[in-house]
Amino acid sequence: MLPRRRMLGLAVTQRSATAIEVAVAKGAARVQRAAQFVFPEETGVDEPQRLGQALKEFLHEAGFSASRCVIGLDAARVSAREKSLPPASGDSVAQILAIAVEQEFASDYKELLFDYADGTGDDGNPSVLLVAAPRRHLDHLVAMAKEAGLTVSAITSSTMALADSVNGLLLADRLVLHVFQGGVELAAKSRGGALRAWRLSVSPPAEPDGSAPAAGTWLDELAHELRRIMYMHAGDAAAGQPRELLVWDETGPDPKAWDALARRLDVPVRLCASDEWRSTAAGRSAPLGGQYSAATAMALAGLKGRPLPVDFLHSRLAPRRPLALRRKVAWGIGVAAAVLLAAGLFVFDLIQVERDVADLEARLAENAPSLAAAKDVVARAAFARAWYRRQPRLLECLRELTLAFPADGGIWTTSLSMQEDLRGVVAGKATTESMVLEVLDTLKANPRFAEIKPLYLREAGRGGREVAFAMSFRFVGSD
Repeated sequence: MLPRRRMLGLAVTQRSATAIEVAVAKGAARVQRAAQFVFPEETGVDEPQRLGQALKEFLHEAGFSASRCVIGLDAARVSAREKSLPPASGDSVAQILAIAVEQEFASDYKELLFDYADGTGDDGNPSVLLVAAPRRHLDHLVAMAKEAGLTVSAITSSTMALADSVNGLLLADRLVLHVFQGGVELAAKSRGGALRAWRLSVSPPAEPDGSAPAAGTWLDELAHELRRIMYMHAGDAAAGQPRELLVWDETGPDPKAWDALARRLDVPVRLCASDEWRSTAAGRSAPLGGQYSAATAMALAGLKGRPLPVDFLHSRLAPRRPLALRRKVAWGIGVAAAVLLAAGLFVFDLIQVERDVADLEARLAENAPSLAAAKDVVARAAFARAWYRRQPRLLECLRELTLAFPADGGIWTTSLSMQEDLRGVVAGKATTESMVLEVLDTLKANPRFAEIKPLYLREAGRGGREVAFAMSFRFVGSD
C-alpha cells in the first residue's frame, strides 16, 4: 500500500463525530487539525445526504483538507462473539467462520457485516473474536462520507483501534478505558486472547470539572461496571486483578476523580495523553491529552497503512472477487481449450471424473458407520455444552443479594433456598422493621431481580426486640 500524506480520523457516536487530521511533516506524523462535529438537529446517520452536506461545510470551515478518512464506530453499534478454532486452522479460518456466521446469524445474516480479530486461547489453540455491525448503518456512513467529498479507507471500532495503538501496553493484565461525550467504553484482551470492546451503561457527568453532585454517583456506577466486566469477561478469575487501567478521557474532568476511581477499584489508574504513547506532538502549543485520542489512533493507522483490529470495509470474511482476465489471456485460454477438446482430452477427463465419483461413493459407504458415530458424539457434546457456563449466574445472584444487605449489621439471613430457574426465598431477622423494608426496596430497585414479594414480617419472640421476615424473588441477571 502506498504511503499517504494526509488522513482524517472520524470517531462517530450517536449524535456527534470527533474529527482529527494527521499529516506527514518533516518525516513524522503530526496532528494538523482537531474539532468536534455535532450533528444538526433532527438529522442523523440515517439521513446520509443531509448529514454529509453538513459535514462538508463543517470540514471546510474548520480548515480540514484530507480527502481520505477512517471511520470508527462506538461499541453500541458492534456485537462480538468468541469462537474457538481447531488446532492448526491456518488459511481455513475464514472458511470456518463463514460457516459459523451463516449458522449463528441465519435470521439477520444479510443485515450485518462481519470481520474477526485474531487471538490465542488459554490452551494455546487459535481463538478469534467474531465481530458484526449493521450493514445499513455502515452503508449510511459511507454515503455520508461520499457526500462530504471523502473516500473511506476503513471502518472499524473506535475503542478497539485506540487500544490496538498502545504499542504493547495492552497486555492481558491491562485495560483501556475510553471516556467521551455521551458514553464510556472499555477495551481488554478477551479470554480467547483477542482485543474486545464493551459499552458501559454509564455516562460521564455533564459538568466538565467533575464537581457536580452527580460526579460521585457516576464514579460509583463506573466502578461497579468495571468490577463486573473485570470479573465476568476480562480473563479468568485465577488471573487476579488487572495490573493497570489506562484512561483516555475526552471529557476533561478533574484528575482527582480518577484517583478516587483507583481507590474504589484498588487498581492503579493512569491518565494517558496522545504525546505519551505516540511520537506526534501534533505541532501544537499544548498536548492533546485524552481528547481526540480514538480519532488520532484511526487516522495514524490509515496514514501508515497499518492493519486495524477489524475493518468492516475490507472484511476478511467477505467473498473474494474473481480476478478479471485480460482480453488476450482470455483468448489464449479459449484457443487452448478448443485444442484440448479437439484432441479428445475432454472425453478422457470425463471418464476420469466418473471413476473418481465412483471411488468417493464407495469410500462414503464404507465410512457411513463412523460418520453416524461422529454425529452422535457431536450431538452429545452440544447437549452437554448447555450445562457448562463460564459465567456462574448463581454466584452473581448471591453477590447481588449480599450487596442488598447493609454492611453495618442490624439485619441478617437465617436461610436461603434456590431453585434451578433461580427463583428463591430468603428468610432472616432484623432489629427493626425499617431495615427489612430498606432491603426490600433495594432489591426492587435492582434490575437483576424481579417478582420481589414479602412473605411475612412479624415479631421474632415474646420480647419484641427482633422481627422475623421472609421474601421471595426471581434472579434475571444482567443478560
